[in-house]
Amino acid sequence: MMSGATAELAAFVSNLEPASVPASVMRQAKRSVLDTIGCALHGSSLQWCRMLREQAVDEGGTAQAQLWGTSLRLPRTRAAWFNATAAHAFEYDDVHMGGMIHVGALTVPAALAIAENTPTSGASLLASIVAGCEVGARVGRAVGTPHFAAGYHPQGTVGVFAAAASAAHASGHSADFVQQALGIAGSHAAGLMAAQEGAMTKRLHSGHAAQSGVLSAELAARGFTGIPDVLEAEFGGFCSTMGGPETDLGLLTAGLGVTWETEQIGFKPYPSCAAAQTSIEAAWKIREQSPVEARRVSAIEVHCSTHARLHCGWPYEPGGVTAAQMSIPYGVARMLVSGHVGTADFGDEAIAAADVLEMAAKISVISDPEVDALGPSRRYGVRVVLRTTDGDVFESRVEDRSGNSSSPLSDEILTAKFAEQAAPIVGARPAADLIDMISHLEDMTDVRELSSALSRIENGESQR
Repeated sequence: MMSGATAELAAFVSNLEPASVPASVMRQAKRSVLDTIGCALHGSSLQWCRMLREQAVDEGGTAQAQLWGTSLRLPRTRAAWFNATAAHAFEYDDVHMGGMIHVGALTVPAALAIAENTPTSGASLLASIVAGCEVGARVGRAVGTPHFAAGYHPQGTVGVFAAAASAAHASGHSADFVQQALGIAGSHAAGLMAAQEGAMTKRLHSGHAAQSGVLSAELAARGFTGIPDVLEAEFGGFCSTMGGPETDLGLLTAGLGVTWETEQIGFKPYPSCAAAQTSIEAAWKIREQSPVEARRVSAIEVHCSTHARLHCGWPYEPGGVTAAQMSIPYGVARMLVSGHVGTADFGDEAIAAADVLEMAAKISVISDPEVDALGPSRRYGVRVVLRTTDGDVFESRVEDRSGNSSSPLSDEILTAKFAEQAAPIVGARPAADLIDMISHLEDMTDVRELSSALSRIENGESQR
């Protein structure tokens, strides 16, 4: 093994045992499992996932791992591909702000695809998820927001390392094996941020990353070699190629095993881009405190970070579900008009509703130097100003989004969110059973019990 950041991360992954992970970290990983599976079960029913399922079935292959929300079992790589896409399919999945990745959609499908083929305890599965989060979040922190500003989608680029670390840990091999898996995964890094403007491709970036992580672990197990210093190589390494002048290689290993990035996983109260959540919340506060008739609204200003404006601040026009979920103007307009932003607010009719379009046309998204000056960790801070035709001015500030680590969602809210998404797919009783099963995941002796519970027959009857 070469020395360096990649080797140090590989040794950490290889040596990580459930007993060495603090209870609070394991608990947050378990919350990520619940949220990820709920999002994936809902996502499995969506149009783009149906297309993926048809493609996977056409290709066929050995029945190794479960496609969640279906009766199908396919090769491990294809299961990870489908499940990770489904988890990210509706912009409702968790997010690690510093790492800029939806970590659950990367780690849970990758780890479980491997674990389905060998006796694996629930505690070991959680440790695999923690391993992926710790690696992925640090890679994301190292390249920082300039990586996104250059046009990359971190879910697809940074995400391969999170998925590979989880899959490699679940495979239970040596540090050298993990290092090779990370070295293979780095060359799979891909994802263009222009997909946020409406393409189904954005959801696929998550699936590609998870599939790449599983494939990289499987190839490494056969002796296939990767770039041993894939993260820190001065020429052609991930950080030197995909990062900018602000890349900080020290962040790859800073606090490793002491400061747990898994505890920074945040969960979404709205099915929209993480960078749009604070704007929606600020609009809700204005509506609750000072209801204003739509006809009286003359202009709305959303003052936010340059990152948020670049990510979600373009003028809104109906262009599909993805475009609406990525749009600050749509989210704010929908909240002001309806008083809620939920799953039903992203149907074809809802995203093109005349009253919402009229409101969205009054919204300007403005980069605010004061928010930028707070740094990347505060990039979701926002100030919304609503002006009326009568000259009234209403203002609301939100420093951080609800659901982030500074303002976490309760277990009760996460459980209700899971039930809302899972029950229509697997049935109310099986959904309740899943909640109970995941709540005691650390006590499960074989996680194949969980995989079995994530299937259903296509006519709607549960397989259980």
